[in-house]
Amino acid sequence: MSMKKNFAWMFAAILFSGVCVLASCSKDEDSTNSTKPGPLAGKLNGTWYSIYEATGTAKAENSGGENAAYTSVIDIYHFNESGRGDFQRCFFNDQDLDPVLVHGILGYGDFNYNSTDDGKVNITLTNNFGQAYPKTWKLNYANNETATITGQGVDGQVLTFQRANKDMEEALNRFVEQNGLFKRLYETKDYKPQGVDNSKWMKTLDDNRLVADLSLPGSHDACTADGWNVLSTVAELTAKTQDLTVKEQLKVGMRVFDLRPERVHKTKSYELRCSHGIMSTSLLVSDFFRTLKEFLATNPSEFCVLTVELSATSDKKAWGNEFSQLIASSEFKDMFVNFKPRLTVGEMRGHVLMLSREEYAAKPTGGYCYGWVKDKEFEKQTKGHITDPDGVETPLWVQDFWGKLTSDGKGDAIVRMLEAAAARDMTAATPAWVINYTSAYFGLPLSDSYRDNAEEANILAVKWLDSHSGPVGIIYMDFAGMDKTPNFSGLKLYEANSMALIDRIIKQNQK
Repeated sequence: MSMKKNFAWMFAAILFSGVCVLASCSKDEDSTNSTKPGPLAGKLNGTWYSIYEATGTAKAENSGGENAAYTSVIDIYHFNESGRGDFQRCFFNDQDLDPVLVHGILGYGDFNYNSTDDGKVNITLTNNFGQAYPKTWKLNYANNETATITGQGVDGQVLTFQRANKDMEEALNRFVEQNGLFKRLYETKDYKPQGVDNSKWMKTLDDNRLVADLSLPGSHDACTADGWNVLSTVAELTAKTQDLTVKEQLKVGMRVFDLRPERVHKTKSYELRCSHGIMSTSLLVSDFFRTLKEFLATNPSEFCVLTVELSATSDKKAWGNEFSQLIASSEFKDMFVNFKPRLTVGEMRGHVLMLSREEYAAKPTGGYCYGWVKDKEFEKQTKGHITDPDGVETPLWVQDFWGKLTSDGKGDAIVRMLEAAAARDMTAATPAWVINYTSAYFGLPLSDSYRDNAEEANILAVKWLDSHSGPVGIIYMDFAGMDKTPNFSGLKLYEANSMALIDRIIKQNQK
């Protein structure tokens, strides 16, 4: 898949509402507007944006007129109901989305507009501030499910504009006002757990205890604090679900990791990178495995579990071949164990169990997961199974309710799965393996949406565990190890209670 197609897919499917950069230009309401806004004025009112790949140079108007190269662009329109508006084009360089052209160094202008019932929006520029823009151009408004505007980008390509979320306007307005630099009130480093070392918490577990009979803390999209391979600002805004690196997570007690080993294009080949959707991190999958291997060599009493998922890799066959080669390599093949229903702690110590939702070979290294749903209904959540290399099936119960417009039902789903997990028959030949997600986003697909959910979901799980006994399986969480986590802009502090949740999960094994 080309980078341009990747951009279009990412911002249409993932960022359907949220990222914007707002102009601080005056709307000049006293100016005379001879253009009637037309019937769409109320629907257009607000800020609209599109982010896309484009390459070229733009003249830096207030920096001596020198040219600045760019590789990405954000176009922003702000419409008001009077028929006036302003247009702003922010240029970005490299793969790190920090603006190279801001304010007088970017492209912007004021305009009048009118609209017609068939969705046509006619723009007439009233002030181009020295920028080389056409006098008039057209946009098209579509009153579809999410409401979109289509127009042309800097290189003529057709763009889809989305309405900016109001909650992001203050932070992103500051972003532009401060030339791409936030004045943060809260820094993530100040809220990382201090003096916590749970590197050997599994040492006291009985070797004969079943892995299915444990309570294990898990990290959703585990590698999203290890830095980004591309578009770091966008990734921090939309794809980050962790504040601690994988090494830091291992130290605070995390033992289950959500791995997304996407096949990412580089200059003349491909590589497997830990990712969250299309946002690939700085961490190669091979380096992720090395991190686990080094930790287990130092702490042989411990073990790890991985669940594997893909969402952005198009060539699954090529991915399967490359992933199979990696895990079968001499460096890693002895690290993995195969799944079986009554796998014990003693058999797992010093090793990694990998449960993949993607088929990469005729037989898995570990096991394959089937019937994974994101439904909130318990009956549907308990229809899955894990298949071992010999094809034997074991029940898999998964609560992974996420990504809806509202969180209605998430809390009930978490508690229902906790109760069901604690009540399982662990004497069965194939006891159910349980994966329960407190992690989720609701509304906008933004990192702060994950934080917002964590505030409610994690403390709910903490309180339940405080008053109940019995193993509850794997609990996946966001911002693991962070009782408090600053939001994207550093202007708000969320009460994630994730270190408290890790503590309760570990202690649950002693009840």
